[in-house]
Amino acid sequence: MKKLILTALTVITTTCLSVAQKSEGAQLHPCGTYEAMEEAFKADPNLKVKYNLIQSQLDLEYQAALKEKENTNKKMTAATVYTIPVVFHVMGPQNISDQVFINCINQINKDYSRKGSDTGTINTNFRPIYVDAEIQFALAKRDPNGKCTNGIIRHDNQSVFWSQSSPNYAYSGTGTNRWPREKYLNVYIVDCISSSQISCPTTSGLFLGGYTYLPGSSPGASADAIVMLGRLLGQNQITDARTLSHEIGHWINLQHTFGSTNSPGQTCGDDGVTDTPVTRGVQSQCPSSEVNTCSGSGNLWNVENIMDYSSCPKMFTSGQSTRMRSALASSTAGRSTLWSPANMIATGLSGSYTCAPVADLKANKTTLCQNTTVNYTNLSQVGSSGSISWVFEGGSPASSTATAPTVTYANPGTYSVSITATNPEGTNTMTKTSYIKVVNGGGGYTAPTTQDFEGANLPNDYTILNNNNNAVQWQLNNSAGGNSTSQSIFLNNASATSTGGHIDMFETPFYNLSNTTNSSLSYYYSYAKKAAAQKDSFRVQYSLDCGGTWTNILGIPSLNTMATNTGGTLTAAFVPTSTQWFLTTIQPTLLSVINNKPSVKFRFFFKSDISTGSSNNFYIDQINLSGTVGINELEIAIGLNLYPNPTNGSSQLEFNLQPNQKASIRVFDMIGRVIETASVEGNNVIYTINKNGQLSSGVYMVSLEVNNQSITKKLIIE
Repeated sequence: MKKLILTALTVITTTCLSVAQKSEGAQLHPCGTYEAMEEAFKADPNLKVKYNLIQSQLDLEYQAALKEKENTNKKMTAATVYTIPVVFHVMGPQNISDQVFINCINQINKDYSRKGSDTGTINTNFRPIYVDAEIQFALAKRDPNGKCTNGIIRHDNQSVFWSQSSPNYAYSGTGTNRWPREKYLNVYIVDCISSSQISCPTTSGLFLGGYTYLPGSSPGASADAIVMLGRLLGQNQITDARTLSHEIGHWINLQHTFGSTNSPGQTCGDDGVTDTPVTRGVQSQCPSSEVNTCSGSGNLWNVENIMDYSSCPKMFTSGQSTRMRSALASSTAGRSTLWSPANMIATGLSGSYTCAPVADLKANKTTLCQNTTVNYTNLSQVGSSGSISWVFEGGSPASSTATAPTVTYANPGTYSVSITATNPEGTNTMTKTSYIKVVNGGGGYTAPTTQDFEGANLPNDYTILNNNNNAVQWQLNNSAGGNSTSQSIFLNNASATSTGGHIDMFETPFYNLSNTTNSSLSYYYSYAKKAAAQKDSFRVQYSLDCGGTWTNILGIPSLNTMATNTGGTLTAAFVPTSTQWFLTTIQPTLLSVINNKPSVKFRFFFKSDISTGSSNNFYIDQINLSGTVGINELEIAIGLNLYPNPTNGSSQLEFNLQPNQKASIRVFDMIGRVIETASVEGNNVIYTINKNGQLSSGVYMVSLEVNNQSITKKLIIE
């Protein structure tokens, strides 16, 4: 093919995914670079001029490399193997194991060295020109500060949503604690990439798979990185790794085989490489007939090329390998520094490297019931040799040197955990203060019970949680209630402080369902969307381990249905009328897992649509838990009696305890406030409730806990 001098337009449409896959019912939008580079060029016209000059120079260097290769082709000598240090920045709490990244690097290395398991299936016309590019990739072993690393950095405090228009390249480039581009290939792993066509979370049925910048085109050193969806890793080891092989190809100056377009299959295109035929390219398919209709290009196309959009990527050509190697030999964007001997030592990839240890840890849960366990994982980095040790405040064992210890916590409280990493270079300790919360899940409410939020304050045993610095959170509303009540709990999403993407939750108190079957949960709701396309999220969850883990309850209506049932679409702040409330009942068949469980909690979860900027108000009221209550064996064993009941004064709670047994008594009003508490012991116990006549007329709940078993009785004061 004839030589092609690259311009901005011929390469601007690069860095897309090699395989146009579908994931979770959504359709892959294969390329985001055209838009990203156009935005960069509009913001800085000089960048486009500079980029054109750089690409012209790189193309000349590629042509010179081809001539040199032709002169030595009959007697090939071993070339320098370029090894590139890689660091993955995993943004937010994505559940991707280290092994997935290790497998990905291994497969990429096979792609670039012609060692893939499917090379024998490549079309025989192109198989001979697939050569070892002698380019390899390795996870970094030393970070920019000389500390030990495994090249997989988990930034759990960051958002999993990535905005292409205002990207957060917080960990690459120059500056303190950043991973410089001339020393590392930075790969950001995210859950969603937003652009002008796609919002996060995805609302259009499309999702953007990834993008990067060709050498010299990034708007700043920090943006000289690859951004990729985490969901495209680990599903299919070979195919998903080739997604990243494709992106890396762009990062070291390869175009698509079909040239300067994001739309394969339409016009014949050229990629500036001598041995890749002019082609239209394909997307999400692998035609069995490889007849190429592009004039002057012969009868074949290279449909199996990793830089196409086909569903069968398997190879690079010799010309592509030469083009990539010539780009890596250039000082542009620090590419030639990456594989230098000095950088191999600096990043721990060669020689007898040393590194300072880094202590780190994680737990499978940080909230748990007493007398249950936490599984810990060591995330420390100690280099080629070293050790770790643990200290568990309040735990059993109290210390350990195991890699993944299991620790039991017997007593309620908040506890710290520390881990110390040691190697010949020194010692480093991480202490997570107040990291573990151990809860007494006993003494919960028994069915039936209702919360109608009619008190002066929110019940003190309801827990309010949010991720937006308390700008908007669940709070008591005293002007709107469901089912003929006057109050409710609500999110003031229509307030001026509300922003898109915030998450707000509230947790109920514990329910003791150890003697309950056919459990059913119901609640009234009222909600309005601010925009017709609003994509807020809502779910109700349960926990059986004191809030350590949460499971979604099925049968919850979508927010679109909830808006249709109640407030519809409204730009003004939504305040429901008495007729704009709807009752949802979760049937026993969907809640069978909570039957006969002693420590059940529910959580109401709301997430505002990030793409619309803010949401409208959302209300919950009349949370009711019911079920079939059997005979409580504890009640029989201790001979429990509450009398008189009803009463117009005090009432006696009488029961028997074994020697050395203790019991806890709590009296609640109907909005969950604790009115009385007592701890008692002895053989025959008679405890007087409302001894001083301080309780007003109404319904109260009396909870008795003995040996982590509880009974709740209803007391009526007339």
